[in-house]
Amino acid sequence: MKKLICITGKDGTGKSTQIDMLKKEYPHAFVSEIWDLLKSPQNKLMFNSKKDIDEYLCGLTPNSRMLFLMHALKFSVDRAMESDAGIVLLNAYHYKYLASEIALGADLELAKALANSFPKPDLIIELSLNSSVAAQRKQRFSKYECGANVNADKHSFISFQEKTTLKQSFFTTNNWQTITSDLQIEDTFIKVLAQVERLIEVD
Repeated sequence: MKKLICITGKDGTGKSTQIDMLKKEYPHAFVSEIWDLLKSPQNKLMFNSKKDIDEYLCGLTPNSRMLFLMHALKFSVDRAMESDAGIVLLNAYHYKYLASEIALGADLELAKALANSFPKPDLIIELSLNSSVAAQRKQRFSKYECGANVNADKHSFISFQEKTTLKQSFFTTNNWQTITSDLQIEDTFIKVLAQVERLIEVD
């Protein structure tokens, strides 16, 4: 039985860093990320980079963008579920992207339906971090994480991130854990790993 472990959170909270560290701890785990399609031989998208995608996303309407994002994520998750890996590490997962799209005006009922079409993780760890601190950690800002704002900068990033919430009622479950990621990376990882080990030991 696969164990699905999700590391989610707003932009800049350190999700990918923690996923990378977990991958070292569990080298046979399958890492699922939304843009896996770009690295796949099956990729027929007309993009060469995440910057190309960023430009495209910001020209879409909220609902069309949400559907586009979820089709890319579904491809990655399907590959993960078809793999032989006993552990699947879900980076951000639909929680982060649907929360962003709801903040941008996407239809709530459509977001709920899309969320329900994905497998439920066995463990969800939300990394929580003040948006101003997250902005200081980032080297560059995409338009998308700034609320599809043409002026992608620190101020638009903070403004949009503060409008998003991962605490949607249809997201939260008993296996949702929140960890503050304003600690040193290694200290945050100790807390993340403790939650993961507790889940693995249950088996």
